[in-house]
Amino acid sequence: MTRGPKTEPLDYDLTCWYLNQHRVIELVGAESVSPQLRRAGPFGTESILKDALTAWMRSAKPPTLGQLLVSDTLKSNSLFTIYTNFYCRGLPKVREALSKGKQPVPPAGAYAKLDDLRPGWRVSFRFHHEHLTSNSSWSELAGPRQLFILGAATAISEQTIEAIPWVIAYLIPNFFDHTATAISSRWNSRLEVFLDSIDSFGRVREIRPTRTKKELAQLRDVPERDVKQAFAEIIGEPTVPKDWGGERSDLFTSRVVLDGERISTAFAFKGPAQFKPLTMAGLGKKGDQIDRLFTEPADLLVLQHCHEITPPVLGAIRADSRHHRRVGTDLDP
Repeated sequence: MTRGPKTEPLDYDLTCWYLNQHRVIELVGAESVSPQLRRAGPFGTESILKDALTAWMRSAKPPTLGQLLVSDTLKSNSLFTIYTNFYCRGLPKVREALSKGKQPVPPAGAYAKLDDLRPGWRVSFRFHHEHLTSNSSWSELAGPRQLFILGAATAISEQTIEAIPWVIAYLIPNFFDHTATAISSRWNSRLEVFLDSIDSFGRVREIRPTRTKKELAQLRDVPERDVKQAFAEIIGEPTVPKDWGGERSDLFTSRVVLDGERISTAFAFKGPAQFKPLTMAGLGKKGDQIDRLFTEPADLLVLQHCHEITPPVLGAIRADSRHHRRVGTDLDP
């Protein structure tokens, strides 16, 4: 990446699928990129602007949409970032319109629910195909995706925030940089971290693991609520929510420490109601408990079970981890 003098190393990079070059140049300042753009070849412009935008964000530190909502300072034209699960739609219709020579071509869109911040609210971005960065953008911006967007609100009404984007991208930790986030140290594996590698649970190294069926059977009588309470006490989390049918996780916290840094974490606890190896059939009525866990705005996701966790479940967690670019772990006896 191109960095100016005396700037801190960036701990992330962007894989851009949409980049509005005119808006980016206005934002970072034409004088800061003009010399590089004049020397750039036909395929270098997007890379230069992406690097300039990333450096600008590191310096300017634009607020997140969550910060604006919590502080009740979101207004029309407010610039913000958001990194969450989006649903993208509309590009197939755009491609169809282009193939038939129809004008004007309708815009595509991406929206995300904001239930964690304001129940029932959503943010919706409209974008035009002219600013897609590659042929791959047509498939990467389709269906459910975890995306990073820098944008600005254009209208706020009836629990919907309409916005326009400067960039739509995948957010990638810079694993070549030693100052990278805790996630990036797991990036070149399967995005998996084991229990004894998590600082908050470091004392587990002093405990002999369960070895016999008799020892395993002792967990049959330990209620799930007691396990949840024990985890909360270990990490120092004072708030332990009650279970309810629509929950996405059993415990959400920012108090877990990984690699010396706090990391937002969501736990899913599977108690002894079915005291047997955990299969996909045991993950909710529709087998969707893993999918719901991955909708949490957390960087570390933990699945705990009172028995063994079977390979298909581990495979599903790893597949979702690769797709959503987050660290996962599984805890069984």
